[in-house]
Amino acid sequence: MKQEELSKINEIGWNQAAYQAWVNRHGSPSSYSQLLKENPKKTVSHYLGYMGDVKGKKVINLLGSKGNKAVSLALLGANVTVVDISAGNKQYATELAEASGVSLNYVVSDVLNLPSQDQVQLGDFDYVLLELGVLHYFVDLNPLFEVVFNLLRPGGKFVLRDYHPVVSKLINIGDNKVFANGNYFDEEVKQVEVAYSLLLTEVEREKLKKNSIRRWGLGEIVTAIITAGLTMESLEEEAGIRWAFPENSPDHIADNIPGLFTILAKK
Repeated sequence: MKQEELSKINEIGWNQAAYQAWVNRHGSPSSYSQLLKENPKKTVSHYLGYMGDVKGKKVINLLGSKGNKAVSLALLGANVTVVDISAGNKQYATELAEASGVSLNYVVSDVLNLPSQDQVQLGDFDYVLLELGVLHYFVDLNPLFEVVFNLLRPGGKFVLRDYHPVVSKLINIGDNKVFANGNYFDEEVKQVEVAYSLLLTEVEREKLKKNSIRRWGLGEIVTAIITAGLTMESLEEEAGIRWAFPENSPDHIADNIPGLFTILAKK
């Protein structure tokens, strides 16, 4: 499948009921803003470990979804741009920013077809942030990481955090057990439910069109980042997939498996 076809499918998927899903998950933008204002570091604490003090920094959050990370960074003093394909995501994010008393430059676009320089300026950002469930929307990672490279100023840094391929490609979970019966090297594009579907009612879910994704191995991701001209600085693998188990599951089941990874790279 070509990237243009995949992007069109996923654009439709993410423009169905995203706004309502975030209201169901977090409440209205106005009410959610109160939580972010009380502790703006909470939702971005992991990223601050790589970015440090973001006050006055220019940050672009690609595929930034509902904008909670972007708003938190803005509350901490960053100048934040979001690029995302969903108008529903933009609606929630811009209302969240307004209620929080900060401004966002939120651009609705495919990240591989960024608009004119007056909306997104190349070579201007201190940080590019990509996080949690994003890479699988691309059938070729090289064009994505080329965009990342072009967005960064010299010395700027790329922070990528996503689900570990061991979880997304290799293992399956059932009856409080882990089964390594997937294919880590699978390259097929697969149909899946839209990520926010579980936040909707059963009736709402029945109306949703599916997304299409291609999951990546860690070696493929690292190689594509290097190929784009970025210099790898660190790769952190995080233990734990507790979100996949009932609360009463034995700790070792969830904690002995890499659930997430974070890459820091520099231009």
